[in-house]
Amino acid sequence: MINSSLIAELDKISEPGALLAELHKRFGDRMGIATSGQPTDTAIVALSVKAGISKPRVYTTDTYRLFPETYAYFETLEKFFNIKIERFMPPEKELTRMVEQHGKFLFFDTKEKQEYCCYVRKVLPNQKAMDGLDVWVTGLRRDQSVSRAQLPRLEIIEHKTADGQTRPILKVNPLAAWMEKQVADYLKTNQIPNHPLFEKKLPGGFYYESLGCILCTTPISPTEPRRAGRWRWFNSQDDKKECGLHLPDVPHNT
Repeated sequence: MINSSLIAELDKISEPGALLAELHKRFGDRMGIATSGQPTDTAIVALSVKAGISKPRVYTTDTYRLFPETYAYFETLEKFFNIKIERFMPPEKELTRMVEQHGKFLFFDTKEKQEYCCYVRKVLPNQKAMDGLDVWVTGLRRDQSVSRAQLPRLEIIEHKTADGQTRPILKVNPLAAWMEKQVADYLKTNQIPNHPLFEKKLPGGFYYESLGCILCTTPISPTEPRRAGRWRWFNSQDDKKECGLHLPDVPHNT
């Protein structure tokens, strides 16, 4: 049963790999590792395999607008770990309605429309994925932004299923306490392939800090905040800038 007693019990397992192994022992394929191609996601998959989970369940939300390098990287990971990454796409009805009402590039207009676009392209597919999960494993870390500084390793969220029922899901951030360099070192030491855009050196010291949709993601300079490259045109309005996946589930009616 997913409750506070379970969190207290699991919280005693400090090593990420051991935690993932215990979760898989209890929940099997009802545990899903979410990936968008970020290094932390890949490290979690690697830790799972190393802990004895031969074929961890891994999924992604395909917005139809990911970088070409991201799609290629998913194929690289599938071959490297001998897994199949499940794809969850935006529901066609909601996607068509959004584009017909607001156009393909609504995210440039207002913050509300950007959040609506993310809701349709990312949040709704993720909700569909969670219909088949009891444990949602993410690559969130405390050092990624100020808003994530108090991120717990384990928490219970309420998920509304497709049939309108509400049930608890255990959200697990196994590498919450890891630092960026620790993740990079882990991949390098274990010769695990990283997303090519994270390895790319750009003029002026610019680099990719995080990756989302191709039009909404830009590289950042060494002096900019980590999230500056996401929806850059809203930098003067919002220093948190979340896509909505890790915020309370609030329906959008834009």
